[in-house]
Amino acid sequence: MQFKQKQADRPDWRRIAAKRYVQTHRRTESFQGYVTYLLLDKVVEPLVVNYGADDICIADDGFVWIMLIPEHQNYCVTVMVNAGDAVVQWYFDIIHSTALSPDGIPLINDLYLDYIHLPDGTTIVKDMKELAKALQDGIITEDLHDLALREGNKLLEEINSGSHYLIHHTEMYLDGLQEIRNGDLV
Repeated sequence: MQFKQKQADRPDWRRIAAKRYVQTHRRTESFQGYVTYLLLDKVVEPLVVNYGADDICIADDGFVWIMLIPEHQNYCVTVMVNAGDAVVQWYFDIIHSTALSPDGIPLINDLYLDYIHLPDGTTIVKDMKELAKALQDGIITEDLHDLALREGNKLLEEINSGSHYLIHHTEMYLDGLQEIRNGDLV
């Protein structure tokens, strides 16, 4: 089975002209897993996405993408932060598993289904058709399709009820962001 893989440091993303990357593995009471910081020092052009009536810039000079990859979960979240350290969105990937590249960089094995949560409380389900097509084309099994839907529904319930711990603890990962921007370690 061939999963769609994403690597935390985005090595092939041509939109990025200059970047820095920092990662750590954390073990705290509320989180166990990888925390990565992709600092977009210079982009070729900003990335603006449209969600209905709203255009939102999610990648530009000075933005940071903080990827939180909790152990033993079927999702990860990328917190997209602008140059003023304000969150512009939380992007949840529903995943099958994680691994490390030969260089020790976290990889996710993506199950196609994504959820985007905006600071105003809006949550968007993304790529439901892509998930169905992956099943239809035999890229994923019915069990993996069902896993993605179950995990997505659970995640959506937590987001909608206001109880998702990574959203509520985002400040923990924003603290010290200035030091990281200045080149200090996590």
